[in-house]
Amino acid sequence: MAEYKVPSINSVFISGRATADSTLSYTEKGRAFLRFRIASSRNFRDKNTGEWREDTTFVNVTSWGKQAERLSERIKKGTPVLIEGRLSSFTQEVDGFKRTNVNITAWRIQVLTKAEAPYEEVEEEGEEEELEEDTEETKEQPDDEEELPF
Repeated sequence: MAEYKVPSINSVFISGRATADSTLSYTEKGRAFLRFRIASSRNFRDKNTGEWREDTTFVNVTSWGKQAERLSERIKKGTPVLIEGRLSSFTQEVDGFKRTNVNITAWRIQVLTKAEAPYEEVEEEGEEEELEEDTEETKEQPDDEEELPF
């Protein structure tokens, strides 16, 4: 039997609203990480009744580094977000039972609301401050072109 080469793809795009305020923490080595949960809904027509229904999925999200620090004050309960990342899982034992949790590790998070006043202030020298994009990337960029994945 021929062996098939399966591509190694682990990429997720999802949008939803934060179910609670995000929580910023730091590892023992001082690296920032942000945790929050989103509710992502889809509407569909029930084949049996013809009625419209809503199906909501709740997903845990983790962001790392500078992106985590920048977004910690912006992601509050109800904040709409668009997330690009990868699925990650971990297993833990709770009350003698093993539980596997699936999480999205975010590469990019875009807050789907307008930036507030601090992003629009003018510097003292009279030059306009560059506006920060809502999209923040955590992908570390390789220093030389040999490490590029494409």
